[in-house]
Amino acid sequence: MTSKLIKPFMLMLLLTLSTQFFGLIKNVFIAKIFGVGAEVDAYNLANTYTISITNLAIPAIIVVLIPFLTKRGDSVAERAAINTYVSVLLLVIALAVGIGIGSLSWVLKNQHGLSESLTITLSIIMILSTAQVYRVLTAVLTAFRQVENDFLTAKIATLCGTILSSIYIIVAQSPSILLVSLFLTISFMLEATILLVRNRGFGFRIQFKWGNRIFRKLIQQTGPVVFNSIVSQVSLLLSITLASFIGQGYVATLGYANQILSIIQALILVNILTITYPSMSRIFAKTTAVGKELFIKYAIVTNMLVIPLVIGIAVIGDLFTALLFERGAFTAADTKQVTLFMTVLGIGLPGLVLRDFIYRIYFCLDDTKTPSRISVITIIVNVLLLLILTPIFNIYAVLFIPGFMNFVSAWFAYRLLEKRIGRIDARHKLVKQQLLVIFNASVMGVVLYYLKAYIHLSPILGFLLLVVTGIVVYGAMVLLTQRRFIQALKMKGANNDEESVDNELGSPLE
Repeated sequence: MTSKLIKPFMLMLLLTLSTQFFGLIKNVFIAKIFGVGAEVDAYNLANTYTISITNLAIPAIIVVLIPFLTKRGDSVAERAAINTYVSVLLLVIALAVGIGIGSLSWVLKNQHGLSESLTITLSIIMILSTAQVYRVLTAVLTAFRQVENDFLTAKIATLCGTILSSIYIIVAQSPSILLVSLFLTISFMLEATILLVRNRGFGFRIQFKWGNRIFRKLIQQTGPVVFNSIVSQVSLLLSITLASFIGQGYVATLGYANQILSIIQALILVNILTITYPSMSRIFAKTTAVGKELFIKYAIVTNMLVIPLVIGIAVIGDLFTALLFERGAFTAADTKQVTLFMTVLGIGLPGLVLRDFIYRIYFCLDDTKTPSRISVITIIVNVLLLLILTPIFNIYAVLFIPGFMNFVSAWFAYRLLEKRIGRIDARHKLVKQQLLVIFNASVMGVVLYYLKAYIHLSPILGFLLLVVTGIVVYGAMVLLTQRRFIQALKMKGANNDEESVDNELGSPLE
């Protein structure tokens, strides 16, 4: 990562840590009060179903809108295209939400004999559906801030929303899962409001210019992204639904496991992608050669952080889960199950890192069709494998198959990309460094595994000692085996990547 990006990245890291902390506090109270019972199953199912609505639009904002904003001029036609594009996204989501709420209201009012669990699930879906319009609005406003190199406002807004959504469950004496959902919806409203205030005088306005040629081009690029999102959401919903049918508590357990893993994703992958994607888009527009180097560097650095965390979770994740959740209705058996789920799910994270960076290269090249085609194929295979193997391997098929498909889709995307832009990693630096990272993290894991058996301290002191030991061991291994890469990284980071491109081409960036 370049020196110019390190300061905002560290600030984003601090804000993300704060957000994840308050999110964890909220889930600690949910675990204490509700455990892994039917109410948490209903809450997680409803959350997954409603988020799937906005996940049709948000990828389009990331994939299509951000690259366009980084390259746009200030013509009337371009402004009209942006206004129309955003207005259409918001309108479509608002209509979908309105139809969904109306349909569920009719079902709850006219259908008798619904189980209590299903009634709670449908009620929570109605509450959370309203939040999805604000999620899309937040994503749009965040995109406008990011192309202006303002990466912090969105993080501050998210932190404020997370604090608000946590207040009720913390202070209420007899909390209701329905009110937990209501406060979550209000938190999305607050987040969007903060970004609206920050974007005053800059951004978009509601406008519909259907004949605008630039708008039509954006819609053409959006089509494959939305289709891919639909297929992806079907796969996700199938996984969560299969988990709900396999047994009560599995959806809740998946929710707690994903909450911990999402900390890794939010702190590392999401932040690095957020801060580097606009720059990658500009650089690939200038020269592919430098873009390839950036991809290799960013992918290696990201997995240098992700892989040791995944191995650390496998070894000492049970201590972390117990410290967070094991109290009240959340038992020691629940801790073991959450840790197991978390470990299996975590195996797929390095593949997710590689896939997301490779897909970003396609998006920088204004190609949304190829990633969509790859995703559709892998998701179809994913669904088939789930349907075939879940009756045999039970919940373990639901846990393992999606992570395995992350690696499969990353490999196919990489091979097809090389056919388009030429050899990406002629010296196999990516593979060699990834193997070194796995070796270094494995050494750390072995040390922690044996040390863990000899520690007889309080849970929190024992966990902290293991964490510090893990950091020291892994850091020492990195210095021993990857010193050259670190030195090369520092030398390249001394000059901003975009400035290097300017010097190479002899023209300043816009």
